[in-house]
Amino acid sequence: MSGRLAAGIPLNDVIAFLRAEGFNEIGSIRVLMHAADLNLAEGKQAIDMSPAWQDRREANEALRQGLWRAALATSETDDPDAAHRGPSPGHESG
Repeated sequence: MSGRLAAGIPLNDVIAFLRAEGFNEIGSIRVLMHAADLNLAEGKQAIDMSPAWQDRREANEALRQGLWRAALATSETDDPDAAHRGPSPGHESG
């Protein structure tokens, strides 16, 4: 991939090639990080904004939003360490 990029092939064409070859989003990000010397955020953004992955963009965004909401709901407790300690004393399980 480094050679393709060095030869002037546009990044979006390289991303389309990776998808056509069966790379998933994570695999494509890894290749881009190495071949184009991108950091994780840059590689992720290149995939997210790529026309080759446009069909997954909406679903990925919905997943990110759901995870964000779940993380916020989990953190909204009077005792931020409660999840790390387990059930409170006197709590009967089973």
